[in-house]
Amino acid sequence: MRSMTGFGRGRAERGDLQVQAEVRSLNQRFLEVKLNLPRGWAERESEFRKLIGAALSRGRIEASLRSVGPRTTGRLIVNDKLARTYIEELRGLKKRLALAGEPGVDALLARPEIFQFVDHETDSAPELALARKALAAALKALEAERAREGQSLKRDLAARLAKVRRLTQQIGHLAEESRAAIIAGFQRRVRELLQRPGSDDLRLIEEKKLYEDAAIAAQRADISEELARLKAHLEALGELFSRAGAVGKEIEFWLQEVGREVNTVGSKAQNPALSRLTVAIKGELEKMREQVQNVE
Repeated sequence: MRSMTGFGRGRAERGDLQVQAEVRSLNQRFLEVKLNLPRGWAERESEFRKLIGAALSRGRIEASLRSVGPRTTGRLIVNDKLARTYIEELRGLKKRLALAGEPGVDALLARPEIFQFVDHETDSAPELALARKALAAALKALEAERAREGQSLKRDLAARLAKVRRLTQQIGHLAEESRAAIIAGFQRRVRELLQRPGSDDLRLIEEKKLYEDAAIAAQRADISEELARLKAHLEALGELFSRAGAVGKEIEFWLQEVGREVNTVGSKAQNPALSRLTVAIKGELEKMREQVQNVE
């Protein structure tokens, strides 16, 4: 089990070339990658995204690569002819409008068409190799942090699951006691009926009606099927906690199924103690749902 939050940093260098990588992951139901690359590396974006997608399956991922160190990236081209034309026109405008001052370099800096930066055609293969190495190191560091946090989440979820199992066992015991109490109560009423004066036919009719009511009440209070499904769902949850890889979505699904059975049990509850137990389970499930939002 791994957490979806974490941070990793990696670096790779050779000679005067160095590439640094940083990867941060946040909670999110699906995988979303935001990638920040140096200028000129846009055509390699899909390659870096594949590397990230191979290591991570859920979360909002913010990754950046930065190339540092001495290197010549291009040259500046100045359009002298266009600059001269601007100055001449500005001087003519100054003369026609009787303006003070002399047009200088500040007037030219505001005109981007005079200046053009051209990248050099250089071999980027060495830098890209370092970038892949740095990104792999950052992802490995991120994975280690997510694994550590995942163990903490696993311990918390396992403790809450154990508590839900204990509460479920208590519900089973109480349900049996409640069902037995319903039947005993009707049997007592039958005995009282038999001791009352009256015709045998009337008592027989009332006795039959009481047994029918008892059977219906006992059936309504029977939650054996719900408890069997609930225990099966809890068993599936326990198995997921020990499984490798991304399990967050599956845990969410089984928590939903557990909640559905608990709601049914609560609706059939015949005594306050059983109702309190179902409420306690719902509280634990809600806390587990909050925690699992951070599980990959």
